[in-house]
Amino acid sequence: MQPRYQARWVSKDRSQALKKAGSLRDSVLLDNPSGFILVEPVGKRLADGPKLSPQDADYELQPAWCLNSPVRLAEARRRLGLDPDPAVS
Repeated sequence: MQPRYQARWVSKDRSQALKKAGSLRDSVLLDNPSGFILVEPVGKRLADGPKLSPQDADYELQPAWCLNSPVRLAEARRRLGLDPDPAVS
């Protein structure tokens, strides 16, 4: 099954521009001590940084590193397929 979402690094300037333009409706922007990570639909190309591998995304999107709410983090991890969808269980 092809992934529907990908995680990419995004610069602070680009993340602010995306928020201001209202372009994050189907994406999740996360704050990380190393920078900002955008979980976006594959092919959207909203972020301006490199794509994270599934292993890197799993590492970077841990509660210890992510500065966002647990609900927002869980949604990002679910979209990436890192955590199971509780509605399906």
